[in-house]
Amino acid sequence: MSFFWRISRSLPHDELVYLGGNEQSTHKYISELLGKETIDMNTYGRSFGRNGNYSKNDQITGRELMTPDEVRMLDNQFALLFIRGERPVKDLKFDLLKHPNIGLTSDGDAEPYIHGDAKDARFTIALTGSLEEEASAEDMAEAEKLAEGYELLSEEDIAEEYK
Repeated sequence: MSFFWRISRSLPHDELVYLGGNEQSTHKYISELLGKETIDMNTYGRSFGRNGNYSKNDQITGRELMTPDEVRMLDNQFALLFIRGERPVKDLKFDLLKHPNIGLTSDGDAEPYIHGDAKDARFTIALTGSLEEEASAEDMAEAEKLAEGYELLSEEDIAEEYK
């Protein structure tokens, strides 16, 4: 499993954050995204003997910024950030446990957040049992009377209505 996020927006910005992984196809993909660089390579040769010889060879060659193997071996403290139109960035990951507001989360010994919990509510409504079982005959008759003036429309009916 590889860890990277692709963020697409309606604006012309695309970002990808590579946090690391162990999947060969992802290593190759990230290596290709990084692109290549140009290297100046100098080789020297010297021979000793009766007629000594010295040679120098200058060569320009291309190489991937990081090979798939180097991507795989990326230190866990680093992340790679790709932003469209910009050069890739190798940056340190942020340790969330060092954030100044960590004390407000359950990782910082605060109470866990419970979704849907109404601790500051002035009142609550709780439905128990089935409405049909508890509804009186008068309530049911009133509900049917109210529903008589309404018609349930499909999406096609609504589209036809507003043409």
